[in-house]
This record gives sequence, structure tokens and C-alpha cells, in this order.
Amino acid sequence: MNKKTVSIIIPVYNEEKTLSSVLESCQQLNPMEIIAVANGCTDRSIEIAKNHNCKVLIYKERLGHNVGRAIGAKEAKGDILLFIDADFTISSSTLNQFLEPLVEGTADVVLNNLDYIFKKVYPPHSITIWKQVMNHFLHCPNLNSDSLVAVPHAMTKEVIKKIHSDSLKNPIYAQLKIIQHQFRISRHMSIDVVTINRVHPKQHKNTPTTLSISEKRIIGNHIETIADWIHETNASRLNYSDENRRRNIIENLKSNKLEPMPKIITGWGKHSNIYAGKQLSVIIPAHNEDRTIEAVIQEVRKLEPLEIIVVVNGTTDHTEEIVKKSGATVIVYDEKLGNDTGRAIGAYFAKGDILLFIDGDIIIPSQDLLPFVHAIQNGTDLALNNLEYLMKRAPVYIVTACKYAVNLACDRKDLGVGSSVAIPHAFSRKCIDEIGFDVLVSPVIAQVKTILSGLNIQNVHSVEVDKMNRIRPEKHFAKKGELSSATKQIIGDHIEGISYLIKQKGKRGLF
Repeated sequence: MNKKTVSIIIPVYNEEKTLSSVLESCQQLNPMEIIAVANGCTDRSIEIAKNHNCKVLIYKERLGHNVGRAIGAKEAKGDILLFIDADFTISSSTLNQFLEPLVEGTADVVLNNLDYIFKKVYPPHSITIWKQVMNHFLHCPNLNSDSLVAVPHAMTKEVIKKIHSDSLKNPIYAQLKIIQHQFRISRHMSIDVVTINRVHPKQHKNTPTTLSISEKRIIGNHIETIADWIHETNASRLNYSDENRRRNIIENLKSNKLEPMPKIITGWGKHSNIYAGKQLSVIIPAHNEDRTIEAVIQEVRKLEPLEIIVVVNGTTDHTEEIVKKSGATVIVYDEKLGNDTGRAIGAYFAKGDILLFIDGDIIIPSQDLLPFVHAIQNGTDLALNNLEYLMKRAPVYIVTACKYAVNLACDRKDLGVGSSVAIPHAFSRKCIDEIGFDVLVSPVIAQVKTILSGLNIQNVHSVEVDKMNRIRPEKHFAKKGELSSATKQIIGDHIEGISYLIKQKGKRGLF
């Protein structure tokens, strides 16, 4: 068997301080060629590359990130293409080991295994989060946060022929194509590129509440890939199930049609003066909650609401009878409505200026609900549960990562993992009128729409609801290595939210 040849591709922009060391390491691999794509260089980089017998492709202007890799891949003649950067050196022995699966023919693509970041680093970087989330969107959660965004990476010439070199201009799109073609991906080796990576202040400067230029660019690449994929498949949830949400009922309500007709029994309520003249509606979807619903209602009655609306759906226990006895307004559907549908129905019937949403299976003390009501009273339009404590768990759970990723995509890093997927949360009547009650059936779209509308959205209080949540085996349990149905649905909801962002702002969203 002929020995496989290697082409090494290196984009270069003013790297005279490190380039010689990088090229000397590369030469020890005995590659067929080293292609240096020099773009916008004003230092000695081109001279250094020529002195090391590189094939130098010279562009007077900067090409932009990743374009140099695409150009180099198009020119490369080797059986294996290795992509590295010019601003830090990786030893030749490390690179040899990295390429072994391609040389031996056991893989088609090799990614740098970044589990040491994924599993240990707190707080996780925004790009680590987005890489994790994207791999779930791509239905490849086993990749964790490994990505073509990171160097080194390598692939065979056959891969380039299939995905086309131009796809490397957006490495996330190239990764999508690699997965779609079912190429074998190896992540056998971890190379620390974080501690040795060169920091570019103009590109990398961020704050606890703002994104850097680099972050916006890379997140934009992820969003653009999602946009292209949705365009190709016409699937706004990218094959993640909606779990039988009864959206048709919400569409009927938009036309003021009560089909199917629910049973409605109006209950207790009172006009209150404690919220500066604003009235409170509390909305509680309930499905087989007879163990907790009475205590839930008792707590919210302490808030002196105008109404407590319990949307009972698909119950086979005593929930309906308990709600009636408690004096709450009950809206009964014989069929199960699916997640969040009950919230939208409750919002349709609600009369209050402040709409507080909780669940029927989690008993939250009234003193922990009051901050959400007060926030809306004082001018907030969407008051969210501050779930920042969830980010302290490494690796970050995918549902938490999705919440953060959507806020980052909306350029609201300050919201962290605050999300209308989680209760408790509260909306102003102004917000509901602006975004429409119907979008509450898809909570991530509701949040994105609120942000894009310029309304006031804040994290206002922390309630550790994950410790209170009722476990439903059919929804929350899964076979080892698989995702639960609840998790899959929530991932789909976040894809749907990103889809809405793309529809409103274009294929790169806000970036």
C-alpha cells in the first residue's frame, strides 16, 4: 500500500513571531506540501514562509476568517489535509499521533477532543456552549463540544471532494455536511490549544454581559448553518419532535373559535390594590396533579390575584374536583394538550394586567412568586427565573446550554440561562398584546419575539425549580446514551426559536 501523503494548510496574517517555529514543526512530518495562505500581511510572514519552501498563496487584503482554509483546501493535492494555525506551535510528534486514524484508514475526519474544557471549565465560554448545542442540533451529542471551529483538525481528500472546499468558509456548515455524508469522525486525542492561543484584544475583548467580535462572528456562523439547513429541509425543528402539542386549538382561539369546546367554571377572585392598581392573573396548566394542586393554589391565593386559571387537560385523577373546591377558575379539556398549550389558553382567557405562569406540580412559596409580580408591576415586560446556578454544573446540561445559546444569539448575554421555558415567569399585558398570546405555545419563540420587540426582559429572582420538579418516567427517563422525550422536545423548541430569529433578521440573525 502506498504511503498516504499530507498537505498542511495554514492561513497566515502577520505571524512573523511564531511562523518559523510552526513551519519547522510541520516540516518534520515530511508533508507533500505546506500551503501558506498569506492574506493582508504587512510583516515578514511571506518571506518566512517562502524561506521554508512553502507554497505561498498571497492576497494583499485580509480574506476574513476561515476563507484561507477553503482556498488552501482547494489547492491541496495530498491524501490527507491537516489544518493548523500560524500563531502557536504544536509538536510534530503530537501532530503525527493526531493524524494516525486517517493514515490507518479508520476515520475520515479527526477533530481535537476538547472534553477537558467541556467537562471542567467554569463558567463555560459562549463558543463552547454553542458548539455543544450545535452538536445536539446535528443529532451528534457524542461529539460534546468538538468542532471544526477548533484547530487542529484534519480530513481526507475524499471528504473535501464530497463537501466541497468552499464549505470550509463556514466550518460549522462543513461539519454539517460531514455528518450528513456519514463520514467517520475520530476524536481520539486532546491537544490543549486554549492556553497557548494568541489573544487578539480587538477580536476577543468581551465583558460579563457583552460578546466580543469573535464570539459574534462564530455564533453567526452557527446560526447561518442552521438557516441553510432549514432552507434545505424545510424543517423548522430539524427533526426534533413537538410531542403532540395541540397547536390547532391555539389557532382556533386566534379566530375566537372554542373548538374543541372546553368546560369552563369561573371561580374566586378579587380586585386588589397592592400592585399599584394592576390586577394579577395566575395561570396553571395541570395534568394529573391531584397530589400538589391544592397546595399550589393555596400559595398563589396569598398574592391576592384577580383570578387563578387552572387549565386541566387529559386528567384521569381528581385534579378537576380539587381545583373546583379550591375556588379557582377551571378550564377543562378532556384531551392532553401537550407542553405549553395550557399556558397559551390561560393567557387567552386571562383578564389581568400581570400574567404569572407556574405549574401544577411544583409548590412554590408565595414569597418566591412575589418578585416576578412586582417586576411586572414596576415596568418589566417579561420577568424570568434566574437560573444561573445551573451553569455551575460541568458539563452543562444540554437544556441549560440551549437556554444560554438562544440568549447569546439574541445578543442578550446578560440574561444567561433565563428562559420562559422555565417557571415561574411573568408577562405584562402589554407584552402579551404585542407578541400575541398564541406564541406562548412555543416559549422560546415568545422569548425571542419579546427581545426583538425591544420590550423589557429581565432575570428577577432565583427559584431552584429543578429540585422541586416532579419526575415523570415516561418523559424524563431514557435509555443510556439517549435523550429523554422531554429533552428532545425542549431542544426542538430552541431550534424553533432560532428559526424565528432567522426569519426575522436574516440567515446570520443579529450577527
